[in-house]
Amino acid sequence: MSLLDDFAEYESSARRRESNSGITEASNEFATGHKDDRISGFAAGMTADVDGYITTTLEAENAPIFSLDTVQFQVPNKIISLTVSNDVLILVIEGAKILRIRLQEAHNILEANIPVNPVSLRACNVFLDPTGRHLLISTPQGESFYYHEGWDSAKPLSRLKNMEITAVAWNGMAWTTANSSTRTILFGTHDGKIYETELRPAGDAKAKRSDIPARCVAELPMREKITGIAMEVFPARRKQHLVLVATGTRLYQIIGAADLESRHRDKNTHAVFEAMLREGLAAPNFQEIPGMPGPGSLAVHHRESPISNGKTQAVATDFAWLTSMGVFFGRLTFRSQEAGDSVVENAALLPYPPPLSASGQNDDENGGEEDVIVEHPLSLALTEFHILLQYSDNVRALNMLSNRPV
Repeated sequence: MSLLDDFAEYESSARRRESNSGITEASNEFATGHKDDRISGFAAGMTADVDGYITTTLEAENAPIFSLDTVQFQVPNKIISLTVSNDVLILVIEGAKILRIRLQEAHNILEANIPVNPVSLRACNVFLDPTGRHLLISTPQGESFYYHEGWDSAKPLSRLKNMEITAVAWNGMAWTTANSSTRTILFGTHDGKIYETELRPAGDAKAKRSDIPARCVAELPMREKITGIAMEVFPARRKQHLVLVATGTRLYQIIGAADLESRHRDKNTHAVFEAMLREGLAAPNFQEIPGMPGPGSLAVHHRESPISNGKTQAVATDFAWLTSMGVFFGRLTFRSQEAGDSVVENAALLPYPPPLSASGQNDDENGGEEDVIVEHPLSLALTEFHILLQYSDNVRALNMLSNRPV
């Protein structure tokens, strides 16, 4: 299915939506009061931050919804890549070094080595799990490394040789447990393959290598680079799962049964996602943006929901995907869907905001020309009501209720 018709319909109705309340059909469930009261209400009440940098708490009536704070640290060398999770900042810098900074204790910096020729490490992909304990590093040359908090050095992953990892789906079952393992995870590669594995620190922290097996469980019908992947469990059906797989042109939805507990109980069991993924990709359900590939980054927002015995579970509620024509986003609703069905509702394609002028204003608000070239974001993140877009020199926020930049 192509999104071009949806985009054309979106463009033709943009002015009509702006003249209305600014609240789209996708957000009707939040429309419980006057617009201004509603927005100020949730802004004042939210305290969760996004990747450790951005806060949405309003301390005064005129305070901005978002603010950026600098980390009080002088980086000793050029940054190659960075990632943030659970208030932990990871920097990979030239010289093949890892710097691990807990943002609440920015003075306490841990340094670790990457066992590779420092001159050859010029680019890499880094993936930090939601607990901030497990770090996966992959280079364009096909070398992969695993680092666990407290180690002096990352360890080469010998069984992942000659593959570039481009996306990782972490396992929500391991987010709130004391288990040192990531449990079952999925990762995608530059050539459209999906692997299943489990990261766990070896008993000997001084071991030079980490012998972690990985099994290829599926290949995309079109051998595109996998730019994003997410693995979500149905809240009321523990064995039913959703896997979202993003590329520069397609977003796949795969629904099916996968017993993650069986793999955790029996380390010798077969890959639990293999049958589900192969069946789902044989007749795939996907959205497509034809033409040039977009950035392809995928983000999923989770909300804590009660399950039983006073426990809570992080349930996926929204997603956003960076395409060549804008941000495709919508709600995730888990009911009785089976293989081939969709969990996406109220989806929309929102054009990227125009670039900022030197004064910090949008070009369209500052008398800019209509044919301004819009820059594609590098990556994105989601809060409950906003899409955050990272550019080379700034961060932009889009309100999912009004479909406008903040």
